[in-house]
Formats: sequence, C-alpha cells, structure tokens
Amino acid sequence: MLPTTEIRISASGVRSLVWDGPSLVDWAAGGQRYFFNGETVSGPVRYAYPFDAAVSLPGTSFSAIYARGGTKGLILRDGEILREINRSYYFAAAYEYPIALFRLRSGREVLAHCPDGYSRLEIEDLATGEALTRSTARQPSDFFHSRLSATPDGRYLVSAGWLWHPVDEVRVFSVDAALDDPGHLDGRGLDIDAWAEGSSATFSADGRLTVALFGIERDEDEGDEAEATTTELRSFDLNRPSQPVIAHAPERLGTVMAVGTDHLLALHDHPRLVDVRSGAVVQSWPHIRSGTQTSSIFDPAVGIPATALDPMGLRCAIADGTGITVLEFGTP
Repeated sequence: MLPTTEIRISASGVRSLVWDGPSLVDWAAGGQRYFFNGETVSGPVRYAYPFDAAVSLPGTSFSAIYARGGTKGLILRDGEILREINRSYYFAAAYEYPIALFRLRSGREVLAHCPDGYSRLEIEDLATGEALTRSTARQPSDFFHSRLSATPDGRYLVSAGWLWHPVDEVRVFSVDAALDDPGHLDGRGLDIDAWAEGSSATFSADGRLTVALFGIERDEDEGDEAEATTTELRSFDLNRPSQPVIAHAPERLGTVMAVGTDHLLALHDHPRLVDVRSGAVVQSWPHIRSGTQTSSIFDPAVGIPATALDPMGLRCAIADGTGITVLEFGTP
C-alpha cells in the first residue's frame, strides 16, 4: 500500500473543484475557496447560467467553467471572464463537455475543445482564442470527443469519447503532428486499440497512457439474466502504441487517475487504489462515495460528484452534500 492521508473539509453546495496550490477552488460557484484548516473564502461572483464543472491549468491564473451537459463555457483569468466558448448542441446533454487546458512543449498555454462541431477537435491559444489547428482541409470522422486530457509535457492529447450506437473509444493524438497537420486530429490519431461499453484514460508520471475498459458479457442462451462484467486495463507506451500491456481488474473502475507509475485511483462507487501491473485492488475507501460514472456518457438525473484530480500532486478531492474529502498519496 502507498502511504495515504485523508482530510475532511466542511462544505455545502459545492458545484465544481480544481486545485490551486494548497487550496481548492469552486469556480462554478464564483470562486469559493477551501483550505485544509477549514477556512473558506466566499466567491465574489454569481453566474446567471447553470455552470457545474471546471478545469484549470496548474501554475497559471487560467481556469475554465462549463456546463457538463450543456453547450456553454467561460475562460477565466484570475477569476475574471476572459472569453466565452461553445460546443455543438448535438447530444450535448448526454455526454461530458470536451475541454482541456495544457501547455505546448514550447510553453504556450492552449485550449483543446470542439467549438465547431462534436467531431472536430481544435487546439487554440488559451488567452486569445487564436486557432492553431483550423484548416479548410479538415474532414473529421464521426466521433464524439470528450474527457480530454494532455501529458504534462504537452506531447500527447487523449480523447475518451464515443461512437454511435453507442460504444466508447479512446483516441490519442500527437500534439506536434496536429500542429503540423491539423488533419491528424480527424482520424484515430496513433490508432491505439481501446474501445468498450465504458472507458476512462489517464497519463502516468512516465508518460504512459493507461485505459480502463468496461464491458458486459451476455450469455445469449441464458438471456439478459446471465451477465458478467469485464474490466481490462491497457497500458500503452506511446512510442509503441500497438503493443499494450494488459491486466484484468475484478470490478468496474470508472474514472481513473494515475498515482505514480504503477498505480491508479479508480472512482466507481468509491475510491480504490489499483496496481496497474496486476489489476489488483490494494487499498479502498468504501466510506467515500465517488459516483458511478463509467463513460463520458452520463445520466443527468444521477449526477456526478464534484471532483478535483491531481495526478502530478498525487491527490484527489471529492465533494458530497456536507463536505470535501481529500486523499493525498505518498511514494512507496
């Protein structure tokens, strides 16, 4: 097991969470700030729109708020509105708004999102909105981009989205290739093999991509009552994307976050620490409720807890009706 610290912060009405150094900020609630000592600082803004999620770019003053199942978002700098962003209405209420803030290898701060269509992924300057991948030659394939994230060095961008019927698929793209030829974003990218009924993806500290795939196997002779769930972990060295290391997990994992190079935190129902090499659960926190999401597709009636994931800082925060629980991980 990894050394772990659990901290509880009293809070109510939390709508979104992002890390900002030693504190947590709820930008969707106008900038409400929470400290580990129990101190809170009220946010000065009340938005006349149902924003319920946020992302930020660590080490900068940039963040973004958006409606998880809506079409509208705002780019913020120091909590002030810099500009508005939008996505297509098409099935927007069914799956998570595609958005990621990251740095290019040059250090330039950028935004990845889908402003011109659910299937058209774009990279643009975060502050100005200057398009870096726009081209009249673009011909995007029919794919719903969602749950975007990038490696800390800005080399790769992953989209854990879905295809119509629906089925989940994870696609990963070379950012340098996309800036050189935007058409790289229109297909399967590095063409990894990662699709199932549900999926989640995370980059580990060494740059490997780990994908959690969830499916249901049915015995056609026995009918729907004879079902078994299967969960598979596929770890990809993106220098050799066609040769994943595969492990099987005993239960659904849901949303995942890398913890170092050999573990990940899985958030289906409750947090658990999983050994990526074997798929075995090595530690769990059944008293913390972390939602039942297994895909970018979600049921708005069920809801998703406000969660802040920080794989580089080895920490996670999960909100409920009365507070925020923080898990901080040490090194083996």
